Amino acid sequence: MPDAHHTPIPSPDSISDKEFHALLERYPACISAISDAKGAKPGQKTLVSLDEYRYKTAPNTFGAGGSTKLPMDLDDVKTLVEWKLRHGKFRPTLMKLLSSNDASFVRDAVQQAVKHYRDKADVFGAIELLTQLKGIGPATASLLLAVHDPEDVIFFSDEAFYWLCCGGSRTPLKYNMKEYTELTERSNALTKRLGVKAVDVERVAYVLFNDQSPGQRQTESTSCAFELQPSSSANTTDENKKQDKQIAKRKSSAVQVDVETSLRRSKRGKQA
Repeated sequence: MPDAHHTPIPSPDSISDKEFHALLERYPACISAISDAKGAKPGQKTLVSLDEYRYKTAPNTFGAGGSTKLPMDLDDVKTLVEWKLRHGKFRPTLMKLLSSNDASFVRDAVQQAVKHYRDKADVFGAIELLTQLKGIGPATASLLLAVHDPEDVIFFSDEAFYWLCCGGSRTPLKYNMKEYTELTERSNALTKRLGVKAVDVERVAYVLFNDQSPGQRQTESTSCAFELQPSSSANTTDENKKQDKQIAKRKSSAVQVDVETSLRRSKRGKQA
């Protein structure tokens, strides 16, 4: 369990508008501190620079009211993926797989997916189209689509899923469409209740799990650095009960995997 001095994490079901925006205001300082800590190799962009591209340049360029009519190309996608790798978990093979795509195929696939989304308001169909690209799964596909509509499309980040779908627990993710569907539904409920943007939900979640300012230091526990604050409502809703069951099921599955893994290792040790 988190230490007692850690600030309680507000439940997405009960977080107030004031709490939400106070957390959102902490994002620039949070990402700047992480960027300084990670540093950058010679010729490599800093995380702050990549963050500027992800949250300002790309949405301003490719969003519905974008400043240009140019389609997103392979270099644009690679920059966003670089941001994703530096902003979250680093996956060494991802960029290599992405770079193996033909540049014209990437441009056409993104155009087709964005057109599908804007014509039919079908985020999941657009995500499926983007996953035709090598190295692009639902999480990265959601990032590409999110910069085209930051108000309504949530990026499938670990932090957003932990907060909105796991009760604040760092539960192992499968990064599949089922999880992204759940994340989208939970994000839509929050953005509708508070009148905020999906992109801001993403940043608030990032602050909750990564803020390293005094009094907010994370533990090395598998749970988040903040204790989940229960809803202010006296009665637990059916939706909350359902979410609790889903969380319990995920934890149970994770424990079962650990037990099975330990047994296999034990058998191998005996055979050796």
